[in-house]
Amino acid sequence: MKKSSAIIIGILILIAAVGLLFYAFNPALAIFTVPVWKWFLAAALIYWIVKKVCFSTNLANRFSIFIPLALGFILFEKEFGALLGKGDDFVNNWLIILAAAMLDAAIWIIFSTRHKKFFRSTYGSRNSTITHDRSGKGSKEPITFKLGDHVYYVDASTQTDVNLINQLGELKVFYQNTDTGDTTTPLYLNLINQMGETTVHVPSAWHVDLTADNSMGSVNCRPDPDITTRDLIVNVKNQMGELNIVSDD
Repeated sequence: MKKSSAIIIGILILIAAVGLLFYAFNPALAIFTVPVWKWFLAAALIYWIVKKVCFSTNLANRFSIFIPLALGFILFEKEFGALLGKGDDFVNNWLIILAAAMLDAAIWIIFSTRHKKFFRSTYGSRNSTITHDRSGKGSKEPITFKLGDHVYYVDASTQTDVNLINQLGELKVFYQNTDTGDTTTPLYLNLINQMGETTVHVPSAWHVDLTADNSMGSVNCRPDPDITTRDLIVNVKNQMGELNIVSDD
């Protein structure tokens, strides 16, 4: 069994156990009066939602869960109506579906990112020498950080191109070996920051050439000194996150 499927099945069993405990302490909830076929459909919807939220590869797919939520509400509309004292059919189901579809569409518009287009001229890897080639051939996938706290070290003597994605986490980027190798070669950093906090630490003597596509977020860059020793070219797509470029000395 795949790890993702095992986790989701475990979550379903956990939900069932919680339901049994509620019933044990308050039989008036009468959860077992709901038809069995509804519980099977509810389990399928929960499986769908958990898989999207926990195991999707991008934020747009992860947050587009309003249609399965709407279907779940319609499935248990009778039970919700009885619980709220509003009758069996107290809302327009078509309006619920339409609103859910519009919300999912809004999520895709806000969070959908064309990574290949953004990284069309970046060819970074974690432990290899980079050859900057704008022909579009041989590109590699960016390094992605999701949730949690992360630290990434860039070897300035070999990694002239670096591609990073930070999603819903805190990422700190440091440059090391800044005085070795060909220090006249510009460095490139392409970064997508989606609802995360990213801080890039650079030497105070570097010139930072920043290009930012900012959507409902914050982008801050420290000022350059009068005399600079190396160029760092930063391309940023920031979506509802915070990006800070600071001096580390």
